[in-house]
Amino acid sequence: MRFLLAILFVTGAMPAFAIDLDGQIDFSQRLALNSSVSARVHRINVAVGQQVAPGELLLVLDKTSLQANADHASAEVDALTPGVERMLTELEKAQELFDRDSLALVALQHAEQDYAIAVARLKAARAKLRRAQYRLSEAEIRSPIAGIVLGIAASPGQYINTRISDQALLTLADNKTMVVTVLLPLEHWSENLLHRAASVTVQKQSYPGKIVAVDQQVTRGENNHPSLTLVVSFEADGKLPARLGARVNIASE
Repeated sequence: MRFLLAILFVTGAMPAFAIDLDGQIDFSQRLALNSSVSARVHRINVAVGQQVAPGELLLVLDKTSLQANADHASAEVDALTPGVERMLTELEKAQELFDRDSLALVALQHAEQDYAIAVARLKAARAKLRRAQYRLSEAEIRSPIAGIVLGIAASPGQYINTRISDQALLTLADNKTMVVTVLLPLEHWSENLLHRAASVTVQKQSYPGKIVAVDQQVTRGENNHPSLTLVVSFEADGKLPARLGARVNIASE
């Protein structure tokens, strides 16, 4: 069978064809969303089956301790900032005196060291603040896509411990872009199949689509017939569930 496929690749495109193939539709993308911080679930804003938009707030964890950490880090930055400004002023004065030969080199070096230490402490405090703010933002789980909520595996009051489990709290799917996987009889293969237009019919409704993937590994289809796996993508209306049967028509070129 590999020999037959090799012959097809060598000889190039097969004659133009139009063929109907049966398959099953599925969502083009499924996403399992979890939390990177440990906290109790404060609020769930969506329900299974609900359509969501990109950036929409889906779930909120309790922010009490995370907010406290961010506030503490912010206060530390505020406390250290005047010290850096003061050390800079002292360094400028020391440099001026040194330039006039009124200050020893060792004193200037001490001023430079004090300023460098103050800057380093402030830099570390700012990094700590950014981390605290990032973790605070992670208490809100937002949708990265437009799609549908397939499942919710959390409830208000539940404690999420990321050290023990990396469980998915919500599962989403892109139900606007759907795909159909079909088996193409090997004799219909041609080198220009990828991106070829195809029509997808689901429950008597037709949608324009195109072939987005061709697996050139020969498999066995109906009646043990040598076949290739094709994936056809199409834009749906957001109302189709997964696993419905579909008829794919691949037109000749």
